[in-house]
Amino acid sequence: MIARKSALIIITQLANGILGFIGLKFIAMYLTPWEYGVIGFAYGFVAIFSIFGMLGFDNAHIKRVSEGKDLGTCIATFAVTKLSLAGLMATIVFIAIWIWRFLLHRGFESPLHEKAIWIMLSYFILLILAQIFISTFTARKEIAKARIPYFLYTLGRISATIFVLVNGYGVLAVAYTYLLGEILHFSYALYLFRGYPVGKPSFEYFKSYASFAVHAVFGAIPWLIMSNIDKVIIQLFWTAQEVGNYFAIFNLSRFFVVFATAISTLLMPTVSELHTKNRWQEIERVTLESERYLSMIAFIIIFSMIGLAKPVIHILLSDKYMKALPILQILPLFVLFDILARPYQSQLQGMDMPQYTKNRVLLMLATQITLDLILVPKDIKSLGIKLFGLGATGAAIATVIAYFVGYVYIRVAAWKETGIKGRTSILWHITSALIVALLLRIVSPYIGRWYELLGISLLGLGIYVGILSLIGEFTRKDYDLFMDTLNIKKMIRYVIDELRGKNE
Repeated sequence: MIARKSALIIITQLANGILGFIGLKFIAMYLTPWEYGVIGFAYGFVAIFSIFGMLGFDNAHIKRVSEGKDLGTCIATFAVTKLSLAGLMATIVFIAIWIWRFLLHRGFESPLHEKAIWIMLSYFILLILAQIFISTFTARKEIAKARIPYFLYTLGRISATIFVLVNGYGVLAVAYTYLLGEILHFSYALYLFRGYPVGKPSFEYFKSYASFAVHAVFGAIPWLIMSNIDKVIIQLFWTAQEVGNYFAIFNLSRFFVVFATAISTLLMPTVSELHTKNRWQEIERVTLESERYLSMIAFIIIFSMIGLAKPVIHILLSDKYMKALPILQILPLFVLFDILARPYQSQLQGMDMPQYTKNRVLLMLATQITLDLILVPKDIKSLGIKLFGLGATGAAIATVIAYFVGYVYIRVAAWKETGIKGRTSILWHITSALIVALLLRIVSPYIGRWYELLGISLLGLGIYVGILSLIGEFTRKDYDLFMDTLNIKKMIRYVIDELRGKNE
């Protein structure tokens, strides 16, 4: 069932990704990189402060519900906590902007930047409150309920984005589409939540949540900072033009985190359940299987994207973003290292060791910020220091190195705690994917249309699977698993049963 539920996440995210690509294509056609940079900066700015709307309690709720604690009491305690945290986040954003404008007498590059921030703040507040429902669905492994509302968010946002762009309503209207999509997301999640027990908040439960969150928060805070500080630093030392180039490639790349999310979303509560029953061999099995299948999928996608970087920008974005070519040849590697780390991070979290997540992300954050401040600016005039001045390309390099450091750390930590060394099959995946990527790089200058890009990509996938089959790394058993997992009839039956409240 974990495979089918993972496949459901992948399918919904694929649908989200296709819609996202369509939206990104329209943005690239109708907005300049500078205009898109305004949205990217506003999103990144508010996202940093959204840490105060989470503080590790989302993971704590998933952990405690998956352990079998009283659901009604958990929901009530979590809801009160999230409402308080949303208010805290909004207050801190107001204070931060007031200090920036009136105490430090600093401003933004344009009035559009500040207006976009207020719109994004509304979006993030609603997103934080929606996690009351989504985290409950995730803890109970009700993946259809957790993912379908997000699909509605994407559908609503992209539809609205296309409408406002075609009609020339401008940058702020595009920012409002995030809020519109989140209204749809929140509303449908609330509808699916009907009938769930809501008891009374419990201070004892809150303390139990806090004992887990106190470790998870130190992973969540650096994580959100690390995911968004690069855009803020680029804006600080360069302009929205550079932010726009970086943000466009970042959005192209992060879509592929779907494969890691699909597994880790289910793996943490699954390991948590197995851990309470002391089923250590099962924990090892699901961790290694997750690593193998994630590796098999991730390497070919990421390497192919890098090999086809130029036609990808030309076809999926616009030639206006061709200056971002070096970024696309570097940045997707961060997704690869994130994907490979997910099974082991989820394993340690499920075994009630969230401190490793905290340590990993703190290490990554320190690495990224240090490298960002060295590689991105041209200089720091107040100190008279000349730097590399690589702009968005420097941010891409910093991000990739930070994720690589985090991957090495979590693998060593998991090995010390569990003795699991991982699978050597990853080496075959790397080699096979690299061969395909080099072939794709050779033919990439001859690709000019979307169907040519799709055809060459599918051909590369076929060569990759053929190589793995020849060396015995892709077997009939793997083929049967993929086919059964993606069986449309079984998938539809599972979704209908879950939405009707029938859990397997």
